[in-house]
Amino acid sequence: MIIAQITDTHILPKKQAWLDKPETDVTNRLKLVVEQLNKLVPRPDVLLFTGDTVQAGCKESYQHLKELLEPLTMPVYVIPGNHDNREEMRAAFSDKTYIPQDGFIQYIIDDYPVRLIGLDTNVPKEAYGILCKQRLLWLEKNLKTNPSKPTLLFMHHFPMKVGQKCFDNMICRLEDDLEKLIQSFPNVMGIVAGHYHKMCASLFGGRICFVAPSTAPTHYFASDEDNYVTAIDLVHPSFTIHRWMGGFQMVSECIQAIEYNKRLPMARRESDNE
Repeated sequence: MIIAQITDTHILPKKQAWLDKPETDVTNRLKLVVEQLNKLVPRPDVLLFTGDTVQAGCKESYQHLKELLEPLTMPVYVIPGNHDNREEMRAAFSDKTYIPQDGFIQYIIDDYPVRLIGLDTNVPKEAYGILCKQRLLWLEKNLKTNPSKPTLLFMHHFPMKVGQKCFDNMICRLEDDLEKLIQSFPNVMGIVAGHYHKMCASLFGGRICFVAPSTAPTHYFASDEDNYVTAIDLVHPSFTIHRWMGGFQMVSECIQAIEYNKRLPMARRESDNE
């Protein structure tokens, strides 16, 4: 099974620029990622969209986002980030039967060899996230229903610190012991998340917590102890591929969305010694 992931696209209504800077060009960055995803061989089975899908959470932003996602040739599963509006997202994706009609936007996809569990860490009008006791009890209850199937959790806010002071104040806050819960279910392969705009990974509860790079531009941090954002890095937009290798093994790879015709073809090697 091949699981694609995009995160932090920060789409705005048409003709608006992210951070009021046209150079950020989040619309065309997402278009390029969609184009590259459709060209992948083999094609991903699913696409996980781990939040901050839009910047301001308004109806017009979600309408624009849906237009940009329309060309995708694979099922898309969305969860909210801190910039998303839960009810506007629910309305925009009302055609997606997996999204609950009310409450938190968290759900289970059980149609594939890997079980996918989306978690809602959104706290309205706050940059940090929360997995409250209610959401964690929901997770525990549903993990118990299929404790042997390989399972991947996906969420926007990651639960561990990364060493950047400004981001460590807005990670996912926990009202109960998520690490202990994960440790009690050996079939949980790990967590994939977004929010940071950079790729990083750590063990959490003895499993990998993989934070994917963003489609929108990323951040450049100051080197002093305040660790504030001093600039925006206009690096290539990125997406991630998670390959399930069977059992409880998964391999993750970050891919920059660049034009395929800029690659330098290589001749087939006759031996490994060349």
